[in-house]
Amino acid sequence: MAVLLAPWPANVFYFWLPLLAIIMASWVRSQNNIRECQGRLVLFKGNKVHWQQAAWKMTQPPWFSRYGIIVVLHAFGRKENSHHQPPIKLWVASDSMSPELWRYFNHVMRQYPDI
Repeated sequence: MAVLLAPWPANVFYFWLPLLAIIMASWVRSQNNIRECQGRLVLFKGNKVHWQQAAWKMTQPPWFSRYGIIVVLHAFGRKENSHHQPPIKLWVASDSMSPELWRYFNHVMRQYPDI
């Protein structure tokens, strides 16, 4: 991005402007994707999860990082999901909650598959 904002000769304006537009469009798309994936995550016994007004099931162990946890979720229990739907990978960031709540969430998720 810094290269695009550096002074460029006037004759490369037709190269620079579309490139900047592509980068800005990519950023807007990324922000919209992040906004769509936000919501309250509720854990239930039996590796069941409620997120975005839908029931999900964790079918793989979570992947842990110091900055977050990736949870693989499969949709179930809805008629419109009668056909096979691929799983989604949900990133739960550590800075999305208080440090105390993060420690508790991390502790609970490490008990997979006995959640």
